[in-house]
Amino acid sequence: MITYSEFIRIRRQEQEDGRMLTKLTNETLDEMKDYIAINKKSLEEAKKMGDSKREEEITTQINNAINTLDQIITIRMNKLSNMAILGTKIDQARNNMTSEEIVLFDEIVKIVSEHKKNIISEVKNVSAKELKVEEENSDVDKIVIKITADVPRFIWRNNKSYGPFNFPNVIEIDKEVAEILIKGGKAVSA
Repeated sequence: MITYSEFIRIRRQEQEDGRMLTKLTNETLDEMKDYIAINKKSLEEAKKMGDSKREEEITTQINNAINTLDQIITIRMNKLSNMAILGTKIDQARNNMTSEEIVLFDEIVKIVSEHKKNIISEVKNVSAKELKVEEENSDVDKIVIKITADVPRFIWRNNKSYGPFNFPNVIEIDKEVAEILIKGGKAVSA
């Protein structure tokens, strides 16, 4: 039978082991459930007897165990995510995972792999034609200005977002917007 000190030991070991997972089995989780169930039964008995002090103590024990388990799970999820993102060899770590964690890890690996693959594919397959279209869509009338005062982010009438621009800074910007910034005393021609 597991005790609360075992919850604490597992949490401490998870915190100290950095990237490695502490052995946590489905059986250990079942023992944790049993611990909570036994405490809940004791809580019911304390309520029946009208022992409010004992009731408070048991409620605190239950809450502490659940909070500690929450911390353990959070630490382990961070480790699993990092292993999936970094592509860590997982064979040995699988021995320390619960069956639910293995499913979670496999899903994270799948999502991370798809994400990387999509971005790389998109970048690899970009064509010169796409670049040309972007250049044609951009305004040809751009000028270089020097920012003389901080300018917050704003949206111009062409629905493009500009800024924020911090002093001092030299930027290339649409001529029409540059003229407004210069007239407003926020920039000078560079």
